[in-house]
Amino acid sequence: MDCIRIWTEIDIQEIDSHIIMVDDTLGYCHKCKTIGIDIRDIKKCPSCGREIRYVTSTEAKGGRPEIVSRIRKKLPHLAFVDYDDYIRLTGKKKAESLFKA
Repeated sequence: MDCIRIWTEIDIQEIDSHIIMVDDTLGYCHKCKTIGIDIRDIKKCPSCGREIRYVTSTEAKGGRPEIVSRIRKKLPHLAFVDYDDYIRLTGKKKAESLFKA
């Protein structure tokens, strides 16, 4: 199956609350910072129990389609989030929160 990027407005906090960072076989929970999570059929973080709906990978920097396809095959039930977009937007939100204080 082919992949296509679709742009839609979504609250970055929604993604941030339900995302897992993965490499080839293991994941990292962005909320509780647990590393080494087995990603096979992951639906919840085994440590903090939060629901996982989104996935991204540092290996997919620059929009590498072969990495995205490989992860999508392993985790078809999760929406893949572009790593570069995710880092840019979460960094922007963090910067905004510093200046609101």
